[in-house]
Amino acid sequence: MRTLIALMLFALLAGCGGKSDDPPVTTSCPTGGFSNITPLASNKVVFDSDRNGVTHEIYVMNADGSSVVRLTNDAAYQNWWPRISPDRRKILFYRAPLANPESYQHASLWVMNADGTDITQLRAQGENGWTAQGHAEWSPDGSKIAMFGSVGPALEIFVTNACGKNPVQYTSRGGVNTDVSWSPNGQQLLFNGCASATVCQPVNYEIYVMAATPLAAGTRITIDTRADYDAYFSPDGTKLAWLINVDPTANVIPGTATALGRWAIGMVDVSVGGVLSNPRYLIDDGNINSKPAWSLDSQTIFFHRMVPADGYRFRVFSISANGIGLTELTPGATGNSEHPSN
Repeated sequence: MRTLIALMLFALLAGCGGKSDDPPVTTSCPTGGFSNITPLASNKVVFDSDRNGVTHEIYVMNADGSSVVRLTNDAAYQNWWPRISPDRRKILFYRAPLANPESYQHASLWVMNADGTDITQLRAQGENGWTAQGHAEWSPDGSKIAMFGSVGPALEIFVTNACGKNPVQYTSRGGVNTDVSWSPNGQQLLFNGCASATVCQPVNYEIYVMAATPLAAGTRITIDTRADYDAYFSPDGTKLAWLINVDPTANVIPGTATALGRWAIGMVDVSVGGVLSNPRYLIDDGNINSKPAWSLDSQTIFFHRMVPADGYRFRVFSISANGIGLTELTPGATGNSEHPSN
């Protein structure tokens, strides 16, 4: 499509595809033990929602939207960004005080058993001098966590151990470097950032790939004048999906000058050797489609989306990796439902 972003079609860093041969690590953190509970089934999806009208809480459901179970229940906190560990026994998530929902500046990182028990703080607000933190992602073997943290005025990529401790800085580019994720074999990191730290507005955000080595050089993947976010390899390493603000002036809230934008999910094929090809939109229907998350079998994308004509709230949907079968998974739920993870 001519309207799709320009993409650099070249070989990514060697070895980006395919899963790691190492089994997932089951880790007990010194801050608290984790029960050896039954792992979440492969068809389970976690997400956060403020459907109770007060706080964002973590929920789990089947991949078809059935059998919803609430996992957190604390009126003092907002809870968001659940991420299932590779061994499917634990769930990472962020918390912030009640008055600061989804605030990176007020966030602390937590983990719990997959059944909602043994809630344990991994990283406190302000730990290591950070003034912001977010976007935590397990490494494929479960031994590390990638995230962004603040370094002075900049946001940089860090990797910690599985307990959220001993952060190692992986980027030193200045400006904004966020939305980190791992390649399936754990040898690369994707993130978004700007080509120049001195000119770094959302329209300048591009997707980069780097070796999962401290301070390795990043290679720019996207080349466009649109904001690119949240890039993820499929678990089988054959595709890459990410979020694109196609038109920042679209979806103006009536009676205001606030434009929510027109957001699409882009996709590209990754062939043997890491060559990118066939850039396309998975979904671009004029609405606000956000935060793609792959199913374990690489066949489905879970995401949250807002259809302004139906109300200004996010709901969880799924769509096949070939762009058909758009299905709402949270019909009838009040409030927002966001950040699905399988």
